[in-house]
Amino acid sequence: MAHILVNYVGRKEYVKWYYDACYGNGKIGKESEAAIKFLVNNATGKVLDCGCGPVPQIWAICMPDAIEIRAIDLPKESITFVKRQLSTKNKWYKKFYRYQQTVETIRGKLPKTYTLDQIKKIASVQQSDMTKKLPFKPAYFDTAMSLYSFGVLKNTEELDSAIKNISRVLKKGGKILHINTNGQNSNTTLPEYTWNGLSQTSETILSSLKKHGFTKIKVKKVALKRDPKSTYKYDAISLLSAVKP
Repeated sequence: MAHILVNYVGRKEYVKWYYDACYGNGKIGKESEAAIKFLVNNATGKVLDCGCGPVPQIWAICMPDAIEIRAIDLPKESITFVKRQLSTKNKWYKKFYRYQQTVETIRGKLPKTYTLDQIKKIASVQQSDMTKKLPFKPAYFDTAMSLYSFGVLKNTEELDSAIKNISRVLKKGGKILHINTNGQNSNTTLPEYTWNGLSQTSETILSSLKKHGFTKIKVKKVALKRDPKSTYKYDAISLLSAVKP
C-alpha cells in the first residue's frame, strides 16, 4: 500500500486521500494479499466491520462466506464516502477484479458477477462508536472484523470497552478478526481517528481478548518493506483471530 500524504487539509480530504492512496488503484501488494487471504479463510456468516473507514465495499470482495455485512465507523466523513461509493458501484467495481483474482487462488474460479454480488451483501453502513454500546442485537454476528482500527483507540480502557461491546453482539463460537501493525504514523496533523492513540502492539490486543474470555487465539506475522517516505511507519503486520466461547 502507498501511504505518502501530500497537502493534508481536513478530515474529509483525509478520507479520500486514504482511499486513493491505499486502495483506489485496485493493485494488490504483499500487505493487501495477506489481508485478503486472512478474510477469505476466516470471515463467515453475518459480518460486522468495525471501524470500516472508507473501504468496507472493498473488503466485502474478500469474504465469499459472508451472507450479510454491516459496517460502522465513528467519523461521519467515512460513512458519507462509503454510501456514495455504494450508490455508484457499477462505475468502479471492475477496478477491483484483482481482489477477486486473489480470492480465486484459494477458492477457485468465481462467477463474473462475484465482485458486484459481494458488494451487494453490505446491508447497512452507519455511524457508531465501538467503545459505546453497539446498535445491534446480542449474539447477532458470526464474525466481527476490525482491520487496523483498534490501533486508533486512545488507551487500553477504550480497547477493553470495544472488545466487550463486540463480544456482546457476537454469537458463541463467533470470531473476532484484527490486523495491526508494529508502528505508528509520523504526521501529527492527521485527524484524531488515525494512529495517534493506542500503541500498535499485538500484546495489548491479545491481553484484552483474553480478559474478555476469547479463546483459540492465533497470531500470524507478515514482514513488509518499510517505506521511509510513508506517513505510516511500520514494516510488519499481525493477523489476529480469536473465538468467543
